[in-house]
Amino acid sequence: MRLPPHAGLCLATFLAIPCTQAGNLQDLLARNAALPRAPQLAESAFEQEERLRQVRLSPDGRQLTYIETERGSAELRVLDLASGATSRLLALDGQARVQWSPDSGILFVAQSGGVAAVDPRSGASSHIAVFDKPEDSSFAGPDPVRPRHALLIERGKSQRLVRIGLDGARQVLYSGAEPVGDFLLGADGQPAVLRTTGAGFHQRILQRHAGGWREAARCLPFRPCRLAALTPDGQRLLLLTPHAGDREALVELTLATGARRTLHQDPDGIADLAGVIPGPDGQPLLAEYELPYRRIAGLDAAGRRIAAGIARRFPAGGVTVESCAPSACLVAERGARLSQARYWLYDIEGGKLRAVLEDVRQRARPLPERQLVDKIAIQYRASDGALVHGYLSLPAGLPARSLPMLTVVHGGPWNHVGADYSALAQLLANRGYAVFQPNFRASTGYGEKYMLAPGASFGNGRAQADIIEGVQWLLAQGVGDPRRQGIMGASFGGYATLLALTHTPSMFRFGMAGQATPDFARTLQLTAAAPAKPGETPFAPKLRELGIDPANAAQMAPIRRDAPLTHAGKLGAPLALIAGGKDELIEIEAVVDYVARLQGLGKPVSLLVDPDEGHHARNPVARKAQLHLLLAMLHRYLGGPAPAAPEQAVARYLASTMRADGALK
Repeated sequence: MRLPPHAGLCLATFLAIPCTQAGNLQDLLARNAALPRAPQLAESAFEQEERLRQVRLSPDGRQLTYIETERGSAELRVLDLASGATSRLLALDGQARVQWSPDSGILFVAQSGGVAAVDPRSGASSHIAVFDKPEDSSFAGPDPVRPRHALLIERGKSQRLVRIGLDGARQVLYSGAEPVGDFLLGADGQPAVLRTTGAGFHQRILQRHAGGWREAARCLPFRPCRLAALTPDGQRLLLLTPHAGDREALVELTLATGARRTLHQDPDGIADLAGVIPGPDGQPLLAEYELPYRRIAGLDAAGRRIAAGIARRFPAGGVTVESCAPSACLVAERGARLSQARYWLYDIEGGKLRAVLEDVRQRARPLPERQLVDKIAIQYRASDGALVHGYLSLPAGLPARSLPMLTVVHGGPWNHVGADYSALAQLLANRGYAVFQPNFRASTGYGEKYMLAPGASFGNGRAQADIIEGVQWLLAQGVGDPRRQGIMGASFGGYATLLALTHTPSMFRFGMAGQATPDFARTLQLTAAAPAKPGETPFAPKLRELGIDPANAAQMAPIRRDAPLTHAGKLGAPLALIAGGKDELIEIEAVVDYVARLQGLGKPVSLLVDPDEGHHARNPVARKAQLHLLLAMLHRYLGGPAPAAPEQAVARYLASTMRADGALK
């Protein structure tokens, strides 16, 4: 892996300086300590929902459509950019997707029950497709060749790509036995290239040829393999797929020969390519990256001019381009200090940016940016010499060495945390805590080699060592009080919390674990054996591609040997556990048994069991209750401010769901 400059100490204050150009950490800590303290904000201030969703620029550049949400309701609106007039079109469900037709004359709205066509001028709408079983049908986007048509993928005994008109008339464009992933149409409106999933879960790229289909190339199972565009001559396909078995890149595939050529990859050598933005001609114009911070790069001369123009206003990134029309691009600004995203229009000819939808954004009452903190992108050396990534949030106006610190471990483990706004990190920093969020190896977004590095070492092994060594590295740099350390996480992050309190018992004063298995080997085996849900791939072959075979006793033995359940007597700090009675991944019986063992050993443990929740808390009262428990644990064990008294609904919820409370007595 090619390392960027300053690889041993790479820092970035989001919206300030990029990671590979960072200054000395000690200087950054000194500057942060000299800043004024932010006032303590109410806990409810951090509970904002995103006001603006699905902001879309029309292909002709004349209109913006968006979904405005408030207190659970959602409305589709359209803004005329010339006059500034806004029209309300219709109410939607919270998961609706909206896309313009290529001629800017129709809005296609996909919801769980089907697809509607909406006239943006009159607001008139009609359903053109109804999904009796949403898992069997999905909206694949507007037809790029026939503007007043939509494309659907239907799953059943045969897998079909269907064109549907505003009158409901249907045309089957493709029918085959293999599931269709994505596709590109030719100038004649017929599918030119398809990506399907064949035997062994290999992804096959099929090219229309002589009235039939021929296999032009394959992608490995479960790897990124996204069709971006066909070159104008139709001879070459542009793919988003891993380069040299590592980071995702833009790759050109010659269909006739299968030859591949990499066109673009992260110039900093850090992250996967997150996506490409096409120009009005459908060819890739811009590349976008999310890690360690949001940034864009031009893919041709026009794209480079646009990227350079945007960079003059946002030299450190923090923006992505949502789409481009011939005269303008829609730019979204997101970052650690932005509780609500901000939107801009970039005038391609004039090179100027102007804010749009700011009145809608202000209705959400975004938190003052000056009272929020940056996320610092950090890189540190693990004990095996590898470079590991993460983020650090620091409260302003306090010396870093004296700060209580909470390590927050993400779930997955095949997931990652990014540089965008985090309500939890901001609330904790506002209360005076440093927050460390490690992207330990197994995390996604940094390439396949980074993700696969732990292999099956998910006991007290490589992934866990990355987390613990990140804490140790920060302490060595003068960040955090070693006597006031806590750790928390949910799902895999909860399991990592149990491992930390079990195998590094003197490091942390407390832990809080949500939806956590005390026996990861058993959870892997049960999950791998479970039948797949309709439309989903079985978990067992995915695990095998990740280097894990739950049926392999030699692989499972170290995980089982290190299981927190096996070493309950080693638990070295108070623990709060959160569990759901309807959790489809974690056996509630195993959690209750683990708590009983801890109680029998005299360990301070609290347990909250919500009989109606699954693996992810959906009840807002449940989320508030869990936050109250966290703040109470932080107050008791790390010396932070006491939480506000819980509101009545939260107090009643806690009274009905707490099964044990030894950690907070």
